[in-house]
Amino acid sequence: MITYFPTLYEDELLYSWFARYHLHSSNISPKQTMRDLYGVSNMVAVPDLPTGLAKIHDKIQHFGVPNVQSWIENHTFYRYYTSFLPKSKKNQVYSAMAQGMSSKSIHMSTGVMASSIKDIAYFRLCQSCIREDLENKGETYWRLAHQLPGVFVCCKHSEMLVSSDVPFRGDNKHQFSGVNLTNYFPLVNKTINPKTEYFLNLLAIQSLELINKDFQFTLKGIQAGYRYLLQKQSFANFKGTVDQEKLAKQFILYYGHEFLELVQSKVEPSDESCWLKSITRKHRKAFHPIRHLLFINFVGETINSFYQFSNEKFLPFGESPYYCLNSAAEHYQKRVISSVAITICTDTRRPVGTFECSCGFIYSRRGPDVDSEDTFKIGRVKQFGQLWFDKLQELVSQGLSNYDISRKLNCDIGTVKKYRNQKQIVQCTDCNKETQQATDYRKVWLTLIETHPNKSVTQLRNSNNNAYSWLYRNDKKWLQEHSPKLKRTSPAVKVNWNDRDEDILSEVKAAIALLKNREKPVFINRSQVGKSIGQLGIIEKHLNKFPKTKAYLDIHLESRESFQLRRVKWACQELLIRNECIVEWKIARLAGLKQMNEEFKLTIQKQALLQQESLYKRK
Repeated sequence: MITYFPTLYEDELLYSWFARYHLHSSNISPKQTMRDLYGVSNMVAVPDLPTGLAKIHDKIQHFGVPNVQSWIENHTFYRYYTSFLPKSKKNQVYSAMAQGMSSKSIHMSTGVMASSIKDIAYFRLCQSCIREDLENKGETYWRLAHQLPGVFVCCKHSEMLVSSDVPFRGDNKHQFSGVNLTNYFPLVNKTINPKTEYFLNLLAIQSLELINKDFQFTLKGIQAGYRYLLQKQSFANFKGTVDQEKLAKQFILYYGHEFLELVQSKVEPSDESCWLKSITRKHRKAFHPIRHLLFINFVGETINSFYQFSNEKFLPFGESPYYCLNSAAEHYQKRVISSVAITICTDTRRPVGTFECSCGFIYSRRGPDVDSEDTFKIGRVKQFGQLWFDKLQELVSQGLSNYDISRKLNCDIGTVKKYRNQKQIVQCTDCNKETQQATDYRKVWLTLIETHPNKSVTQLRNSNNNAYSWLYRNDKKWLQEHSPKLKRTSPAVKVNWNDRDEDILSEVKAAIALLKNREKPVFINRSQVGKSIGQLGIIEKHLNKFPKTKAYLDIHLESRESFQLRRVKWACQELLIRNECIVEWKIARLAGLKQMNEEFKLTIQKQALLQQESLYKRK
C-alpha cells in the first residue's frame, strides 16, 4: 500500500506528478515506481495521453486526490487532441485513458501519429514560473500548457519559454523524469519579428482555451463553419468552391513564413496534398489542433466564437424579405419580396440575385452584398411592371419633362424616352375577374390568420406576400379590418453590458487583425470595423456603453495620414513583387494619392535604396 503521495498542482501534467512521487519516495529504480502505481513494471511513462489511470486512482484515492475525470480533462492532453474529433472517438479515447493499458491505439485514434506536426523534443519551462514555484512551493513541475505543440510563450507571464534537457519521450520509456533546474536553453536561437511574436502569443492563448474548456465540435459542423466563413471572406463562391490560390497567398501574407515554419505549418500552394487545401475540402482525416486554430483565426474568429457558424448558411444577399426598388410603388424601399433567385455570373463567378416583386418589378444585381447600402442597388432592371408604366404615363400627362420624370422614377433619362409613348401592358377591365380575385385573396388571408393565430401582420405577409400586396393595393380598408392587432411585447431582458462589451471587444480585435492583413490596405476606422463585425450601429452611435471596446478602438484605429503611409508602403511592396522600379509617380498612382508629403517621400526613397542594394547583391 502506498503511504505517501504529493499534492497535484494546478495545470500539472500527471506525468510530472508521478515524477515527483518517484523523487519524493526515493525509489532507486523507475520500475519500482511503476509497480507502486500500476502493480506491474512494464508500463510506459506517457507524458501526453497516459492510460490505466483508474488503476492508479484505486491505489491512491485514500489521499483525497481528484477523480479520474478531473485527471484526464485537466492534467493531460485529452481535451487538446479531442476537441475537433467526433464524439464517438472522444469517448473511445477517454475510455482507453481511464481503463486501457496501451497508449498506441490512443495516438492512432486522435491522428497524432499520422500528423506532420511532431511533438516537442524536450520539456519546456517558463523562468518566471520557476522562480514563483521555488519561492511558494519549494519545487517546480512540468506544466501542461507549456508542453503543447506550437506553444512557445507562457500566457501567465507573456514571455518566451525555454527548453530543458529532459526529452519529452525519454530514452527510458519506463521512467518518469522530473525537472532539472541546472540546464535549460532558448527555444528559438534568433530574434523573431513582432508579427511572429504576436501570433505566437495568440496561438498560446487559443491552445490554453482548448485545454481549459470542453468543446464539442462535430465533423459536420466544422466543415459547414469553414465553408461559411470562406464564403463570407470571399475565398469561396456561392456554391462553396474555394479559390485555393487566393487563399494560400493571403494565408501566407497574414501569418508570414517565419511563424508558419515555427509552428510546423508551412503552406505549399503548388502541392495538392497541402494541409491548407485539405482542411478546406471534405475532411477525410483528422487535422492537428494547431491547423484548426490557425485556420479559425485567419478567417477572423476565435475558438470561443467559431461554434456559432456550424449551422450558418451563406446568404450573399442577406435574409428575406428583400427590398422592392420600384419607385412607382407605395412599398418602394420596403421589404416585400419574399425570395431571390441566385445564379453565378459567367464572367466574374460571383453570385447574381434576381428579385421579383408582386407589383411586376424585376431587377438583379451582382453580389455578395458587402454592407447595408448594397441592398438598395440595382444592377439591371429586367421588367418594370404595369405599376411603373402607369406611373410613367401619369407623369407624362402632367406635362413633366423627361429629366423630371427620370428623377421621380429614379431611372435613366434614356429609359423615359424609350417608354413614354408606350402603354406596354394593358390593364384588365374585367370587373367580375377583379371581384373574384379579391374573394380568392381574402380567403387566403383569413386562412393564414386562422392557421397562425399568434403571428403578426409582418409574419403573415412573409408567409404569402402576393396575397398581402394585392389586398394592400386594391382592398386596403378590408385588410386593415381583418388583420391581427399589434400586441404589447413583454419587457426587454436586462442586458449585461459588461459581458456584451467583452464579446464585442473580442470581435473588434479579430476584425482589426484581419483588416490589417488584407492584401490591399483598407482604412481602419470606426465605420470599417463596425461593418466587419456587423455592429455598425453600436460602433458609431452607442460606443459609450462599451468602455473597453472604445478604449481599444481609440488606440488601434488609424488616422487618415497613417493609412496613407501604410498604402505607400504597400505600393512599394507591390512594385517589388512585380520587379518594377520604385519611383514616386508609380507609388502615387498605385496608392491613390494626389499629393506626397515629406514622410511619404522619405519612405519611398528608403524602399528604392533597399531595392538597389538587393539588385547589387544579386549581381
